[in-house]
Amino acid sequence: MARTAKSWKVTIGNTGQVVSCARDETILHAAVLAGIDFPYTCASGNCGTCVSKIDMGKVAMLPRGDASLSPEQVTAGMTLACRALPKGDVGVTWLGRGGK
Repeated sequence: MARTAKSWKVTIGNTGQVVSCARDETILHAAVLAGIDFPYTCASGNCGTCVSKIDMGKVAMLPRGDASLSPEQVTAGMTLACRALPKGDVGVTWLGRGGK
C-alpha cells in the first residue's frame, strides 16, 4: 500500500520558515495561517501579487486568470501561491510586494 501524506512541508525562502500545508490547501493559505506576511491581494488568481519562484518541488495549479501569470513565467518556474497546491515538499520565494 502506498504511503499518502496528509500534509507537505513548504519552505518560504524569504523568511526561512517551514510551514505545514494540507494536501488540498494552497501555499498562500498555509503561509498566512502560520502568520507569515506573504504578499497577496485577491487570493483568487487574478492579480499576480503572490507570484513566487518555485525553488524546489512541484505544484498543481488551481484555475486562475489568464493575465495573472504569463506562459514565460510558468516556464521559468514561477507560480501563484494562492493557486498552488504542493505535490510534495516544496520551497518557494515570493518575488516582491505589489507586483510581478
